[in-house]
Amino acid sequence: MMPFHFNSIYNTVRATTIILFIGILSIIVQLVSAELELDASVGLVECVQCVQLWRTASQRDTRVCGPHAKTCKGNACFMRQCKHCPVYQYMSGCVDLTPWQIADLEVNRRRSELRLRRVGSELLCEDTFNQTTCICNRRDKCNSMYARLPFSTYGEGIFNGVVNFDQIIADLDPRYLEVITGYQYRLAKGSTTASSFVLVPLLLIVTVLLLSL
Repeated sequence: MMPFHFNSIYNTVRATTIILFIGILSIIVQLVSAELELDASVGLVECVQCVQLWRTASQRDTRVCGPHAKTCKGNACFMRQCKHCPVYQYMSGCVDLTPWQIADLEVNRRRSELRLRRVGSELLCEDTFNQTTCICNRRDKCNSMYARLPFSTYGEGIFNGVVNFDQIIADLDPRYLEVITGYQYRLAKGSTTASSFVLVPLLLIVTVLLLSL
């Protein structure tokens, strides 16, 4: 009788814990859906799918952002703009976020808000050294390079480990990774060169001072 009694209590506690966990997860999903406009109830949304890597790209190319750009469907749209590129670059498309990914994004966002004292946003944006990336699921509001909306921008880490936008964009246009890799190399090389220009004069000054002692 006793083992049966303990097993019943264990099963009850376990079932209650699972129900509470599911309830908490659903609340988190509802919160992020409301604040980030990732509303699961709207189903699939249509997004402009394009990769604008060069100004000289043919406007007849369906991969290019323009009147002939393709569209895709997902439960959210994304936008990415390059900040330190020789020419204006813009990418957009659709993503299919799972409830777990939405919950992870909400956790990351709330962690950043606690640190930066920011509350709420219509667009969730991540601002890194070379790129700004945003998501939401209202095409009329956010799936445009000309969108101007209230948004919260955070440093690197919001999408890290949750959504791999580099791979998503590379699937649309394989040239993307080659171009971005080239920029990263030149930026790193430029930083190294700039550091050398600063360090060499400092070393010469220190050497002269030591010799004069």
